[in-house]
Amino acid sequence: MGSKWRRLSYSIAFKIEAVNYTEKRGDRAAERRFGSPPTEEMIREWRKQRKDLIKADKSKKTLRSCGHKWPKLEDYGENWIIDHRKNGIPVSTKMILTDARRLAIEMSITDFVGTTSWCKRFMKRNGLCMRTKTTVVQKLPCKYERKVIEFHKYVINMRKKLCFEIGQLGNMD
Repeated sequence: MGSKWRRLSYSIAFKIEAVNYTEKRGDRAAERRFGSPPTEEMIREWRKQRKDLIKADKSKKTLRSCGHKWPKLEDYGENWIIDHRKNGIPVSTKMILTDARRLAIEMSITDFVGTTSWCKRFMKRNGLCMRTKTTVVQKLPCKYERKVIEFHKYVINMRKKLCFEIGQLGNMD
């Protein structure tokens, strides 16, 4: 059977504390101080990442975000989407990808592929979401209040004429 160790994750603040302790007292002293896991190997890896760990958000546990690969392209794309939406033009994923590919060619970006997964991540990074255009409701006819009152009178007269109880009436749109 294998080892029964559970995988653990450590906060960036903990990793920085371990690295600082290691630099003062050594790898083995840090391993004794902080417990069996993290091991010497883990602490050595954290020492290599020290600069990135210091820059990172201390509440996170990993260094996953590496920033935008094409910041100008993404800024333009975000503004393009917002402008289209302000003008009432619906924006689809295909439209975003087509425009992003066109812009990448104009900016001489050769390694941009523009996949749907890139588009989803781009939208998430910029706090955007896909929307569907809402339908426009029907406008009420002119003098509709008078027509409603006339209809009510008609229903009341028919009820009296045919001897219906109010509970026997139904309504459907």
